[in-house]
Amino acid sequence: MAKINNDLKDLVIARIEAYSDEVGLIIGSDKHYSKSELVDNVKNETELGRQIIDIQLEYLQDMIKGNIYTALDQ
Repeated sequence: MAKINNDLKDLVIARIEAYSDEVGLIIGSDKHYSKSELVDNVKNETELGRQIIDIQLEYLQDMIKGNIYTALDQ
């Protein structure tokens, strides 16, 4: 598995740290990840951390391309 660029990890971590402390992620019916657990997963490049990075990167790319705003207008 390829190592993730540190600048990209830092960007995703900064975005997560900007969330409210009440924000978390629920996967399935019972597993809740706190904000600090999300950051740890990104830092450690776990499978979940890599998925979070992919999601954040896709969101940012869509925002740059204007796709986010197009979707909101529909």
